[in-house]
Amino acid sequence: MIFLLTTHYWLSCLFLVASVPFIDARASSTIAEEARWLVNVGNWGVFSYFTNKKTIGTATADNDDPKQQQLRSAAISYSDNNGRIFFYLMGKQNAKDVTLTLSEAALAPISNFAGAVCGSDTDIKKDPEDPRCAKLSLQGNLSPCADELTCQIGKKALMDRHPEMKHWPVGHHFSVHELTIYDAWLISNYGGGSIIQIDDYLSAFPKHHPHYSTGMSMSTLSLQNNKNSVGNSQNDSFIILKNDNDNNFPDWDKKVERARWVVGHSLWTTVSTISVRLNGSAWGNIRSVVDGESYQECTGKPVFYLPTPDPTSVDVQQNPTISLTFSEAALAERIVYPNNNSNGGGGGGLICGGLDPEDPLCAQVTITGKAIKINSDDESILNTIYAAFSTRHPLAPWLAHGGAHTGGAYYTIEPNFVSILDYYGGSTTISVNDYLEWKAPPSLSTLPLLSSKKLSREDEKISVAINNQLLRGLQ
Repeated sequence: MIFLLTTHYWLSCLFLVASVPFIDARASSTIAEEARWLVNVGNWGVFSYFTNKKTIGTATADNDDPKQQQLRSAAISYSDNNGRIFFYLMGKQNAKDVTLTLSEAALAPISNFAGAVCGSDTDIKKDPEDPRCAKLSLQGNLSPCADELTCQIGKKALMDRHPEMKHWPVGHHFSVHELTIYDAWLISNYGGGSIIQIDDYLSAFPKHHPHYSTGMSMSTLSLQNNKNSVGNSQNDSFIILKNDNDNNFPDWDKKVERARWVVGHSLWTTVSTISVRLNGSAWGNIRSVVDGESYQECTGKPVFYLPTPDPTSVDVQQNPTISLTFSEAALAERIVYPNNNSNGGGGGGLICGGLDPEDPLCAQVTITGKAIKINSDDESILNTIYAAFSTRHPLAPWLAHGGAHTGGAYYTIEPNFVSILDYYGGSTTISVNDYLEWKAPPSLSTLPLLSSKKLSREDEKISVAINNQLLRGLQ
């Protein structure tokens, strides 16, 4: 017990300083290399922007009045060429001061997704919010490719990484865009986030620098990772939520249910804020989230934790406006294995049911509203939050024990805008009341198991299948 408490205290001490931004002298080497690596191996992220600064992807601007600007965020596919980042967007779009946020948690092996696990098979497994799970925020100006050569370079990079784009409708006038970066912020280890000089970023060679320091012995780490491993057998490509049989995606025309399903099954999100450091620009950061311990307990208002020194915490103290984006591309329940080739690794599976993350049929939900600090004096609420983090984020014990040593707070969101993009024709705005009032159906595990004694042969097969599903879900 003393060892566990000491280890938790040590981890909390490291975590508390994990997000303090500073210009790191190492940025010309390992930090910049890590940033370039994450850009190079990823294929989607989240844009944070203001609607009065024109549209991004399929999102529509609300107005052109700076006094009425609306913070928004949206999932987007990208590709890179030597650190230059390209997008395939409809029309010709120009937007200043937008941020692209990337997470290592979105990378292969995708069998990690269900367990909120970040890291390859050769890395130490960690939670998406763990400082060692690389998170990168790149701010710049978005514009159409500047010349024919740039357009050719960008289009080739995009088509190579996103072959589905080759078949997108010509009549929708997709064109290559580039993000001209002027600010880069990375956290990939304990000790704080780093501001990377752009020249260092562009000149660096992509290279991953995994970090193993935790304060635990390697034998303890090995035991922990073995106990928390996900998808290591052919018959168990991913786990499902505790007491949750509702892994079938709701029909496309059930907008409210679909939105709640995506949010309720998500384990991490991009929190977009109005940045203090960047003088009021939109900025994004990755946070682990829970919306109940199980899908049946979800409320539509996910909970996340912010250590006091975290730049997102600094931002919400100044202005509590936030925007959360949840993508179907990050969900284990939407992984498919062609030809039943569920090998439990990253090679055989496809995210988002086999769709590109930017495909309109790959659902994404945006919730904008006010960050609300949860009352730390209400033990019943905190215990519920701790239980949810303990169940759904087993590799982030500090989230189930009060958070970082420096202090911080759990937050949720009070929505004033909810939208879902999950079909052709653009995103759909959902009534906030309808979104919040929807209730998840009871779990099958709360119903009595079917008996096969008096059933027909066909019904007996169904009963056995249901009972097996329940057993898998409760293991």
